[in-house]
Amino acid sequence: MDIGIEVWAAIGFIFAAYAVVGNDALQTLGTFINSNRNMHWTILFAFASLVLVVTFTYGWYINGGDPSYGRLANTEKYPPIAIQWYHTLPPLVLLIITRLGIPVSTSFMVLTIFATLGGLSSMIEKSLIGYGLAFVVGGGAFLVLSRTLETWFLKNEPGTVVPYGLITAVGVGFLALQHFVFGLIESRQVFYVGSAIIITLEVVALFLAARVSRTLYWVTAQWTTTAYLWGIWLVQDFAIIFVFLPRELTALQGFSAMAVIVVLLGFTFANRGGPVQKILASKTAVTDIRSATVIDFFYASLLFYFKELNDIPMSTTWVFLGLIAGREYAFALTREGIRLFATAKGTLGDLSKAFIGLVISVDLAVTLPFIGKYLTEEGVALTDVVSSGSFAWFVGIANLMLIPVFFFLAGKSKSSMILLGGVFAAAAVAFFTTDIGG
Repeated sequence: MDIGIEVWAAIGFIFAAYAVVGNDALQTLGTFINSNRNMHWTILFAFASLVLVVTFTYGWYINGGDPSYGRLANTEKYPPIAIQWYHTLPPLVLLIITRLGIPVSTSFMVLTIFATLGGLSSMIEKSLIGYGLAFVVGGGAFLVLSRTLETWFLKNEPGTVVPYGLITAVGVGFLALQHFVFGLIESRQVFYVGSAIIITLEVVALFLAARVSRTLYWVTAQWTTTAYLWGIWLVQDFAIIFVFLPRELTALQGFSAMAVIVVLLGFTFANRGGPVQKILASKTAVTDIRSATVIDFFYASLLFYFKELNDIPMSTTWVFLGLIAGREYAFALTREGIRLFATAKGTLGDLSKAFIGLVISVDLAVTLPFIGKYLTEEGVALTDVVSSGSFAWFVGIANLMLIPVFFFLAGKSKSSMILLGGVFAAAAVAFFTTDIGG
């Protein structure tokens, strides 16, 4: 059956779908998988699949066949192109890196080869801002929560106390802030409908707590937060998967693609998140269902903010790493037994691996079109790919920065940490003060 999608486009889409879902299981579904590790994976998979189907169907319908929620609508930055064999290599590389357990940015790895210079610089700028904001939010919030709520979690089992009204207070309070204070939710109807859904979930949670087990209140809260996070993440990252397909999909094309993603998601759940999951498992208090709920809520809310900010794609991985890094530093400063040096070493290690993924993605975006055109004897010069002098400097310096990054990963001493921190700080300043960042 011909559904109107070229072979290379279909192959690239499958690679991207599996690699993206597999890599980002760490940040979107990792805490969900960890804190529900005693539950059979098929139940967790069915829940995540339901959210995926609803999010895709809604986006495809309201955007006239575009499931990317407008993330690829700017054709000046992300122009539609004929998919060639070399376009399938970035998601394939991402798939291999994912199997090695490296938390690379799927946005950079896949989208950079499709983006213009303006599109690439916009993604990098938004992602760097996302990391910084998430680090500040995570650090500030958990400096308070570490000595209060998280300490209480350590001393009391989930079934000890039912926090009556917690779901309603947090959920409706969040919607009220977005509607009445920040204006990110403009429609009064959306506010009312969202509030009604949250109150209904509160009633369900209280019913389960009273009739079955008190622990089920927290289970309901976490599954609600997971649905919120997973849905918002899909809105952000559908662009990475669907960039290989036409901007507007027919019902047959769209729902066939959705079915492929669901099947590949099943493999991720069967593997309990895969190798990348080890990074999250090494962090402080992530298996407690209540702590997992708090992490997911903050992460989802950050993604919601950036989703409403503009339609520029970004690295959700960098936002997640920033949040977790801020949280780990907060614990290191407020809890005995957690060393600041070990925390710095761990967070810099995660950031270094993410940076390696960024450099690899930029290198692929530069070299693959050049190689592809050269092999087809179209006649192409390197200046056709690296058309900006500032971009050429950016590529060169980014690759040179791999030296201190690998030096740090090999030794992880205090001197290498200071060197790497200085290099990253200088690179961020240079990016924002040159025209590649503007």
